Amino acid sequence: MFCLLLVLGAQTVRVHIFPDGRIKRQSQKQYWAQVPISTSRGDIRDRNGVPLAISVPSVSFFIDPMYWSPASSDVLEPFFGRDAAEKFSKNMSGRFHWVGRKVPMEVASQVMDMKIPGLFTLRESHRMYPHSELASHVIGFCDIDDYGLSGVEMQWNKVLFSPPQNRFFVRDARGSLLDLIGSSAGSFQTGGGSIKLTIDSKIQQVVEWKLREGAESSNSKWGAGICVNPQTGEILAMASYPWFDLNDRSSFQDQEVQRNNVISRVYEPGSTFKPIMLGLAKEMGLASDSDHFYCSGKAAIADGVIRDVSAHGDLTLEGLLIKSCNTGMAAIGNKMNPHKTSGMLHQFGFGVKSDVEIAGEEDGLMRAPEEWLGMTKPNVAIGQGLAVTPLQLAMGIGAIANGGNLLKPYIIDEVKSAGDEIIHRGTKRVRRTVLSGQTSAWLREALYKTVETGTGKGAKVKDISLAGKTGTSQLANQGAYVKGQYASSFVGFWPYKKPEYLLLIVLGEPKGSRYYGGEIAAPVFKAIVEDMAQLALLASSPSSGMTRN
Repeated sequence: MFCLLLVLGAQTVRVHIFPDGRIKRQSQKQYWAQVPISTSRGDIRDRNGVPLAISVPSVSFFIDPMYWSPASSDVLEPFFGRDAAEKFSKNMSGRFHWVGRKVPMEVASQVMDMKIPGLFTLRESHRMYPHSELASHVIGFCDIDDYGLSGVEMQWNKVLFSPPQNRFFVRDARGSLLDLIGSSAGSFQTGGGSIKLTIDSKIQQVVEWKLREGAESSNSKWGAGICVNPQTGEILAMASYPWFDLNDRSSFQDQEVQRNNVISRVYEPGSTFKPIMLGLAKEMGLASDSDHFYCSGKAAIADGVIRDVSAHGDLTLEGLLIKSCNTGMAAIGNKMNPHKTSGMLHQFGFGVKSDVEIAGEEDGLMRAPEEWLGMTKPNVAIGQGLAVTPLQLAMGIGAIANGGNLLKPYIIDEVKSAGDEIIHRGTKRVRRTVLSGQTSAWLREALYKTVETGTGKGAKVKDISLAGKTGTSQLANQGAYVKGQYASSFVGFWPYKKPEYLLLIVLGEPKGSRYYGGEIAAPVFKAIVEDMAQLALLASSPSSGMTRN
């Protein structure tokens, strides 16, 4: 009995440890692979719940060389391209080779109907953007495995990303494919958290359309548009031109197109900066309402000459804004203390990030006070000699609009975890008070008159009380101004006494004889305000079926 058991035990060890070659080959046919598969990423929606980024089902294709015939490779070309057809036209080693990842269902169904031997499918989740180009720089995009690479997708990847789950593939005794779900956590998990933006997709669409029209008509190389609520800091629209199609990866190739001009482009703001500098001069006691200036069209200041488009003659302090007088502003700037002025500009948010919740924000450029030599002070007073982002300028003008408070801009309204728990909510936050109520009220009146009778008349809209300022600045490259390169802009808010909206439009490097802000940026601003007024009317109409947000 003992000998019999010994023989049986030895045979059992031999079979398990040293199996027959035929058994090994059969088991290899049954075993497939462990493959990580992307799962559903969290949604991104606008303030009204309109989906901007969602995950939808898709099909991925792979080949097992054991069952694949290289003669079938030509069938792949119409669906996966010539490169795929050539790659799989030869014998391959291994058991698993990707052919196409996350193929749309309408295309995948055509391939699956052909029942090509050796070509197998996996069900995955595919990131899809229902509105293609809309808010592309804000939303951003993901890689093939749904990991955020830019915009909100990158900044909030930890919330939106759902870790890939492992799939185990085996064959049963009859040769049928079995797709088994597994994960390192021991359970199959789906879905990440979700994000609701402060963006209003309707306003975003209007700003993008009109910004593109303005850029194309002026042949501008780039453009930026941002609309905020100056009372809260909410960003209602953020547009950067040119944009790209989030659903078309071939449009990602141009790195310059991917730049979000509102937060990543720094430029010299020109005359749109004058209201801020004039506000600082009043706060410092360097300018008063009784001051008068005479503009002859040019003036020698420090070691240079400041010029105006034309001679404005005798001007009050308010007239400096209304006529956008360079020589008068430069004279005030020349009296400013560099250290104090630099410090106050930092308080206004220039030269530092605003910490808006999107990846890619720049600091801007501002010289140290010790370097404010020669023409620096008068140049800064007219918006040259320093560089800002459109977002920084918008929030700075917003402090004038709301009574003197610099607010933190925010674009995230609400963030929910995968368990539907609110983990972050955007809210108004005052960074600091930068102007007195009296100074900001005086500036609002002066900017209102600028639109009514001054350089901003091109932005005037019937039945809407607008305050605003034009701007035209030269652009520098490697420390020197480039002839013929300008940034043309218009910034304004309405209703001017208690503003609900603030909008900044910047058109960069226009080509042709028209390049002044009042000529090309102000009409874009006006067109957007008119369309927004129509949207408000539709939203408030009882028959529209819409509710005003």
